[in-house]
Amino acid sequence: MPTPIAPDLAGKRVLITGASTGIGAAAARAFAAAGSRVVVHYNASRDAAEAVAADIRNGGGEAHLVQGDVKDSATARRVVEDGVRALGGLDALVNNAGGLVKRVPIADIDDGIYDEIVDLNVRSLVMATAAGVPHLRKSGRGSIINVTSIAARHGGGPGAALYASAKGFVSTFTRGIARELAPEGI
Repeated sequence: MPTPIAPDLAGKRVLITGASTGIGAAAARAFAAAGSRVVVHYNASRDAAEAVAADIRNGGGEAHLVQGDVKDSATARRVVEDGVRALGGLDALVNNAGGLVKRVPIADIDDGIYDEIVDLNVRSLVMATAAGVPHLRKSGRGSIINVTSIAARHGGGPGAALYASAKGFVSTFTRGIARELAPEGI
């Protein structure tokens, strides 16, 4: 494996939700390239997750797979616990799982789409964070990285107000937990 570009990440135990594709997959590869030990979480994209893990392993890194639909609170917590078990602890949690789901005009939002968007973008992040904090405390310090969207700042395009609002929640939640956890080195 080549010399890591961020040597302070070498050996760090990192769990990335939604790491089978897109930003999450790129983050998993980048952390591994920096020498971190990585958990690649996925929900339905097993083949893509296995490809990310294979890329990491082929580059000399360590990657573990954890599956689960993090829209469910218990599953989000289990994903973190499974990841911690695989890594033997946790130094960083990257809450990347999320997505637009689909564009829905405000007049057409019903409980089903509301739950799907909010559970994917908010519940998953809150529950994974709640499960991860005790492990980060055991590490003596750590990082929580929450992925949001520019839509959080400008409201999103037509039919994306609920998604943009959920991402706005992520931005505010991130600032709130930073104030709570920074004195502990997290």
